[in-house]
Amino acid sequence: MPSHRWQRLENDQGYELRVPASHTSYSAEESAHSYRRGRKHSTDDRQKPILDRHGRDVSFTISPAREPSHPPLGKPTVKKRFHILHVFAAAISLICFALAITAVANEDISWRLGLKNYQLIVLGFLLGIMNLCLGSVVPTTFLHFEARYGSSTLQNYNGILRNEVFSSKLSLGWRIILSMVVALPLGLSVAYKTFTGGESTKVINTTTFTGNTSYYGMFAPPGLQLLGEKTGVSLFSNATLPFAVTSSQQNGSEPPLPTDAQAYGFNILLLNNESAAVLDIPQPSYVSAVQSLLAGGESWNISAPVFATVATYNHSRSRRPEAYESYFDSFCEAAVESSGAYTHMSMMNDWSVMLLNHASPGDQSLQYIGLTPDPGIEHIPSCSAFFPYARLYDLSRQLCQGTWSITRGGIQLVHGSCNGTILPPDRQELIVHNSLFLGVWYMSSLVEFLGPFATTRNHSEWTSPYMATGLAAMLWSRITVLNSPISQVASFKAPQELARLTAEEAGLIYPVNDTAVYIRPTLRKSGLLYLVLAIQPLLIIGMLLLTASVFRSVPLDRGFGLISILSGIDRDSLDALAGAALSGELAKGVRLIMRPFQDDQKGAIEYHVVVPSPTAPPMQNGILNPEIIYH
Repeated sequence: MPSHRWQRLENDQGYELRVPASHTSYSAEESAHSYRRGRKHSTDDRQKPILDRHGRDVSFTISPAREPSHPPLGKPTVKKRFHILHVFAAAISLICFALAITAVANEDISWRLGLKNYQLIVLGFLLGIMNLCLGSVVPTTFLHFEARYGSSTLQNYNGILRNEVFSSKLSLGWRIILSMVVALPLGLSVAYKTFTGGESTKVINTTTFTGNTSYYGMFAPPGLQLLGEKTGVSLFSNATLPFAVTSSQQNGSEPPLPTDAQAYGFNILLLNNESAAVLDIPQPSYVSAVQSLLAGGESWNISAPVFATVATYNHSRSRRPEAYESYFDSFCEAAVESSGAYTHMSMMNDWSVMLLNHASPGDQSLQYIGLTPDPGIEHIPSCSAFFPYARLYDLSRQLCQGTWSITRGGIQLVHGSCNGTILPPDRQELIVHNSLFLGVWYMSSLVEFLGPFATTRNHSEWTSPYMATGLAAMLWSRITVLNSPISQVASFKAPQELARLTAEEAGLIYPVNDTAVYIRPTLRKSGLLYLVLAIQPLLIIGMLLLTASVFRSVPLDRGFGLISILSGIDRDSLDALAGAALSGELAKGVRLIMRPFQDDQKGAIEYHVVVPSPTAPPMQNGILNPEIIYH
């Protein structure tokens, strides 16, 4: 039998939800009789109780029927498990999540977005869309939760629908929950920005970006070409300073020797504790061209096979001591008779630095160096006095591999290696036949560089690495200022053996097919970042599943609001709301009870405004049949 809220009309409109009019009571029995006959209800009979399926009395005062003044505009419907707009919101949110993950995890896309923080802009935009999608689903879920588990008050429903944290008489729990909903997008927008410090890389063709072939050689890096252009001393200091700073004593203790080849500065490479290399570097114009392309935080890592000036400790003293001593004596006696080949400088602390090589112009591939007791400023130690302290190093040009990092601030050698491959004789001419006069120009630099190993660090295992590094850097810096194709020393005249070679033949400059990796700062590829991006889509899916299962029988749906309440309101229960027409506020919490009624395949939902009473038993919302069409 249809509920007392329904009336059979004389047209084709079917069942119509009839709005109560006055406070006049009438009989449910006559209501059924009127439903069958289409007659008006009687006001004389007593109303019979209406029971729900649990046997509870859900009857209310029934008002007399009245003829509708307008054809009904409401659209009856069954309660849908999923609404197309909610499914669409979930799909859009998942698509945005997939795009956000791609923008971070995909190396090529993240690299392209990295420039000028485009990645941050894209992720912020996608998070904003996901927040809009979440906002379209949250109210429906919260309304269901309030109707099923909450106190079902008008104030709570009003606060949820309007998403107002400070809505009048809103319960504390909902204030906290709504505050969290408001704070969620703000927190996410801050959280994803904390994952900075990542980088994305892309292997590039250097010619495409610079427009020129890559040349390497014996150059000073950009900004240092004019330093030490006459002697090479300033260039020596700039090259060796990072090595000296990194390997210096820390709080009086010696740092450990590196176990593998270690790079320092822009071209120093310590190969082991007995050998060091000074690598040729990219042409300054090439480096400047790359720097002009870089934005803040960006860099290039370029790897190339290059030539290097290598100093290696000679073990002939321990392997063939007699031959070593004999050769040293003849070598030293010849140097004593030459200008600038046997050089001594006092450190004014009873120690001095000694340097022994061939006279210039001549072969500089053998260098004896040592820290000896100082015989006095005006005295040079004899060859026999120098012999116990002399260390022999071989100098040569070798083939090495280097990787540099170029940023807007400069160029830095990242790592490298040398396999001991000696270059052909023509590439050795820079060392074998050259007028370098090393002892004339570099003794003061060697004193400062090696001085601590005569006193405070006299037992340090870094002594040999320092000597190898100092000798290699000394030859490299002197040759660079004298023979480099871009050298400013116009008055220098190369020896005949060297003058017959072009700069490329001598190995001063040469083209290289280098490989470059373009590095841009991006967000870190972190699982926590992916979780931050996934929070909103997961909430949407969870809420939809909850609404479709646990809240399936709750008597409200996505369209719950002012229209649905007015359509099914019991007019007799509205007296408690008097006085709130303009303010919209009530003095105390008022409950909204929902009572679904159904008959066959049609039903209605009736809303009752109830003022809670400590003496009256609490009323609960009814249970909706999801298979019934409700008007």
